Amino acid sequence: MSEENTVIEQEVTETESNETNEQETVQEEASDSVDPIEQEVANRLAKMKSNVDRMAKERDEALKKAAEIEQQQKQETMKRLEEEGKLQELSEMKIADLEAKLKVYEEENTKLNRDSVVNSLLGSLDFRNDRSRQLAYRDIVEQLVQNDNGSWVHKSGTTIQDFIASYSDNEDNSFLFRVKANSGAGTAAPAGVSNTNENKPLSEMSTQEVLNLAAKGQLGSFNY
Repeated sequence: MSEENTVIEQEVTETESNETNEQETVQEEASDSVDPIEQEVANRLAKMKSNVDRMAKERDEALKKAAEIEQQQKQETMKRLEEEGKLQELSEMKIADLEAKLKVYEEENTKLNRDSVVNSLLGSLDFRNDRSRQLAYRDIVEQLVQNDNGSWVHKSGTTIQDFIASYSDNEDNSFLFRVKANSGAGTAAPAGVSNTNENKPLSEMSTQEVLNLAAKGQLGSFNY
């Protein structure tokens, strides 16, 4: 009886061990089934956002330091003029300083109006996530200028609304937006996308090729 019990216990132990291994295998397969499209796009966006944030921080720090040095020099000059009794020059310098500050405030107010228009238009687009929206916002704003009337337009002269519409339709920016449902068989491939990628390994594709495939929902059909 003792030997029979030992054999039964061994069989039960082996069965439980096999079931545990099978569960771990299923879990590993489930974890490996992460959508490669979303993962690839998320990785690219994270890297791009990190670079943009770093450059913006460096620029802001440089501008802040330059402004502090300029303000210190102004204060020293004003103090010297006051000590020398050059009150007329001192008054003119103070007026010029106030006018410069007023101009900065006006520019900030104008930028706030611009941002309000841009954010309103971007709100109607279906971005993949907040990071892609921020990336699009920065890219768009950097291309806007003020015309002779003080209105914000694209540097080509088109309105903000028309520019954002063309921006969202541009194949190069498709990785920022959610993939639209396929309207049916026979849909033509977007312009600028080569069919030579069909048998090309993912490791040999450029960043733009990967993003274009991700936008079309075709990344999962390629070899890694």
